[in-house]
Amino acid sequence: METVEFPAGSKPYMLRVSPDGGVVWVQTAGEHTNVVLDAESMETLHTEPVGRGPVQSAFGPGGGRYGLITHLEETFVLAVERETGEAVERIEVGGPQANASFMPDGQIAYVTVTSRNEVVAIDMTELAVVGRIAAGEEPMGLVVLDTASATAGLDPAAIGRPERG
Repeated sequence: METVEFPAGSKPYMLRVSPDGGVVWVQTAGEHTNVVLDAESMETLHTEPVGRGPVQSAFGPGGGRYGLITHLEETFVLAVERETGEAVERIEVGGPQANASFMPDGQIAYVTVTSRNEVVAIDMTELAVVGRIAAGEEPMGLVVLDTASATAGLDPAAIGRPERG
């Protein structure tokens, strides 16, 4: 087990391992950065400034080009180059965000925009909002199920509907 030292006051908050297991992204609430670590050695490979209150990062499945970082104190989601950890695009969503999840093909990401009580759909090729979905008050958690879930006994179409008997 390796220990990673962060600067005093940096407040490492959340981490995410890349789908290939090669890197770990850690958001620091105090320093407003995304720290990219080598997953094996835990050596810092890159530190990138991000917005205020970075709260979560997300990778799409497979080898998509970008990851996303959400913020509790900004109105944009940050698209970040997966290979380098460098910021690429600020995607304006209109309010603070919490979580992100990707469609199985990685083309669309969904992000909860807590203050707007909605979920936005982001096209990961265009790095732009392509839709908005009304949600309950202050949506936080988000999971996208694919059709393979139905074969495991979960029917995404039936979620939220009462059982008929």
